[in-house]
Formats: sequence, C-alpha cells, structure tokens
Amino acid sequence: MNRICCLICALMLLAAPLGALGESAGDPETIVTIVRTPEQAQAERPPCFPDPADDYIPLPETENFALGKPVHSGAHTDVYVDKNVNDGKTDTYWESKGFPAEITFDLQGAFTVSTVAVCLNPSSIWEPRIQEIAVEISQDGENYIQVSPAGKYQFDAATGNRVRIDFEAVQACFVKVIFTLNSSSRTGGAQAAEICVY
Repeated sequence: MNRICCLICALMLLAAPLGALGESAGDPETIVTIVRTPEQAQAERPPCFPDPADDYIPLPETENFALGKPVHSGAHTDVYVDKNVNDGKTDTYWESKGFPAEITFDLQGAFTVSTVAVCLNPSSIWEPRIQEIAVEISQDGENYIQVSPAGKYQFDAATGNRVRIDFEAVQACFVKVIFTLNSSSRTGGAQAAEICVY
C-alpha cells in the first residue's frame, strides 16, 4: 500500500504545473543568443568612441627630413640610444645621461626647415612633464646658429605627448636640439621618442 501511495505522489509531482513547484507561471522564458566575435588582427577603437588623436598637437604634413638620417648625441642611459629618435616609432626612445644634452641630425643635404617636433610615447603612463629645449642649425656641421632659444615646453598625453617648435624658415644641413631640463622625477636626463625636422 505504501509503495502505491509513493508512486501516486511521484506522478502528481511530475504532472504539477510550474507554479505549483514555486516558480511563477508568468516568468519569461530565458533565451540565449550566441554572438560571434569580430575577426580582427589588432585592437580597434569602436567608432562610437572619440579618437584621442583629434586633440593631438598637429604636425606639418610635409617631409620629415630627420627620418632615418645619421644622428649623434652624447652619453645615453642604458639601451636608450640616439638612433631611437628618428626610427619612425614612438615606442622606442632616447634618454640622455645628464644635462645639457645635445642631439644632432645630419640631414645629408641642404633643406629649408622651419619646425622641429619633439615627441614622447603618447601613452598616458608617461605622466606630464616639462622639458627645456633650444634648436640650432648649421651648414657645415661646425658652426651653428640658434634659430629657437631655450624654452620650456609642456608634454602631455592629452595632446599627444608632443611639442612643436616653429621658427623662421632657414636653410640647414645639420640640426642640433639642445635639452637643459626635464621635470620628470623618473630620469636625470632628456627624453625623446621621435624628433622630426620639417
């Protein structure tokens, strides 16, 4: 008799509506949608997010005469050698050992120049800093004239971590950039990821 009662109870539970088991009959059905991840070779910024480069300090859209040209500086820190400043990449950089720090470009020809841009890595992990910079030019690599006196320039990731130094157009075969200060507490020398001459 007990076995028959147990069997009847089990059948009643199986036949009972969901509401009788503690669930609301009005609860919506759960639907799972599977979405494929987009195929991409590199990280991409969704179009709904603003492009941070919109706020970068603009650079001339002309030829960078310093790119890939012979470059020379004094003592540098660790692996942060002078050739890093004109390799076309901002993820490599030059760091001098102390001040004043001079870095000179042989443009391998005479060019009319009017702008020098100094860039750091644009990543926000490079905190804002001030560097004091002057620019000199030469026709023979021996005698230099100053075209931009030492000035303090603010580097900030919000504006691309770059500064633009404009001066009167002049013919130059060699360009020397002189650093005399860096406010960053992480280094005792000058820093530049790219130096461009336009």
